[in-house]
Amino acid sequence: MKCPPVLPTEVERLKALSEYGLADERPLPSLDSVVRIAARMFGMPVAAVNMIGSDHVFFAASVGVGEVDMSRDVSFCAHAITQDGVMVVPDATTDERFHDNPLVTGPAKLRFYAGAPLLSADGQPLGALCVIDHEPHGDFSRDDMSRLRELANMATDRLELRRIEVSAERALRASAQRDTTAYRGDAAELYRLANFDTLTGLANRGQFFRQVEEALARPFAVAVALIDLDGFKDINDTLGHAVGDGVLREVACRLESCVKGIGTAARIGGDEFAVLLHGVADPEKAVEIAAAINDEIGKPILVEDQEISVAASSGLSLAPLHTGNPVELLGNADLALFRAKSGDRGRALVFEPSLRLEAAARRLYGAEIHRAVKEREFLLVYQPQIRLSDGALTGAEALIRWRHPTRGLLTPAAFLPALESGPLAAAVGSWVLDEACAQAALWRRNGLQTFRMGVNLFGAQFRVGDFVEEVLDTLDKHGLPPGSLELEITENIVLDHDDVVLEKLRKLRAHGVGIAFDDFGTGFASLSLLKRYPLTRIKIDRSFVDGMLVSEKDASVVRAILDMAKAFDLETVAEGIEREPERDSLLRLGCTEGQGYLIGKPMLAPHFAEIFNLAPPATRQAVAGC
Repeated sequence: MKCPPVLPTEVERLKALSEYGLADERPLPSLDSVVRIAARMFGMPVAAVNMIGSDHVFFAASVGVGEVDMSRDVSFCAHAITQDGVMVVPDATTDERFHDNPLVTGPAKLRFYAGAPLLSADGQPLGALCVIDHEPHGDFSRDDMSRLRELANMATDRLELRRIEVSAERALRASAQRDTTAYRGDAAELYRLANFDTLTGLANRGQFFRQVEEALARPFAVAVALIDLDGFKDINDTLGHAVGDGVLREVACRLESCVKGIGTAARIGGDEFAVLLHGVADPEKAVEIAAAINDEIGKPILVEDQEISVAASSGLSLAPLHTGNPVELLGNADLALFRAKSGDRGRALVFEPSLRLEAAARRLYGAEIHRAVKEREFLLVYQPQIRLSDGALTGAEALIRWRHPTRGLLTPAAFLPALESGPLAAAVGSWVLDEACAQAALWRRNGLQTFRMGVNLFGAQFRVGDFVEEVLDTLDKHGLPPGSLELEITENIVLDHDDVVLEKLRKLRAHGVGIAFDDFGTGFASLSLLKRYPLTRIKIDRSFVDGMLVSEKDASVVRAILDMAKAFDLETVAEGIEREPERDSLLRLGCTEGQGYLIGKPMLAPHFAEIFNLAPPATRQAVAGC
């Protein structure tokens, strides 16, 4: 058994713990609802808020906990507070830290654990919100981790109120020695800091959730809208945080103006806002209000003599129409927001029960993905890319498929969201890279010395291990020159992990690896990416190619992308070419290469080799005889 590490700031951490008045091990009733929601939400028999003392652990709230060893040395939560994110232990019996832990081997029979740290106002870890089961779970997804973090934020908000109460009590005891007016001023300031966002003046996350709880306690209809600013991170990166803060303040003012008299607004995250609308029972009316808010946010914003435009997406849920539970109401709105952002941005969508079914399906797929990796059910197909000027084969894009034992051959649309948000994304990405490079090496030896393989990346690959070394080692393993590999990135990857991705891509480009930007023209940060990222190729999204002959707007976008590519000395590949007039028009406009059903559908390696004469002689004869 490995004892939990002690943080370098242990003295400061214990001091912060004492400020919350929890060192006397008294439970905190306001946290009872949090642990009950956690147990119900994840279907776990045990949930608890554990506070970590100097040598022991005590419960601030719990459900389903029996008699257990409360020493810090055996505590899983004592490990969780040393981590930044959610700590998940799928099966404690196979984890070297815990396999011989008394909580695992003894009567408690702990098998599964997930815990999210609870931080003080100055960032000191006080304890953790955890869920526990006596059975292992390999299906605790990234969505589940996000929801556990949300509940942990709720617990932290209530702990912060506890700290304010303790501070007020201590100030009251000292009031005999100081002026009463000054005390009241301090108490008012403490209340403001606990309930309102310091940048915008709007209600903060904790205050907003309490407002939702209070609204649902009354017999009136309400609606909640969660609002996310699209591409805001790019504003911070290109124009600076001072400008970004100015944008957030202006958005807050517009939100307050939009909901004045009908609701309240809050800032619940970096670029995330929320509104509570009173008396709104009709989904169409809720969407109408949210769309008007989106339109108002979308109007140009003047900050430091710069005119800036941002877009907003909104997800809505209504009570009592959809639920009367505050956590479910916000969760429903979050699911609607996820759908709104996954399509054309700037939309306002209301929750539908099918969204929860989709989320459940993603979770189910998340569990099955573990089996798929173990049983090698994933495979690659290859879509040819040609030079438009003469039709010569230049390369292929490797595309993943899932040969599901009961559902048949699945395309990425069915499982990619679950894969990307789960813990196996990096492992599957490594397999795709290795498999595609092995195939490229074989085809280069059998006919095409200049063949180029395009490989799509997962964001997780940039967060696990040394991705640059992995790519170079894979190329060396298969005897491929760096220029034979082209890594395809999307805007979502670079916006989520901007600095990390940029550094690693620059190193790979310095070694000669190609970098393509996929789905170009569909996002908000495309122009800045051209300036900052070491790109070699732009892939024109199929939506523009498909409409370029009937829509002047789409045609204008295609021409603009080709002009930008030429200005930045970048090659171009047009995706989704299905008709000869599209190919001919792209060639006239100066597009270098293309792919699509007109050229060839994604196909298995033997079929690809047969069509393009890439198989060795013995294999060709065998194919011909089949």
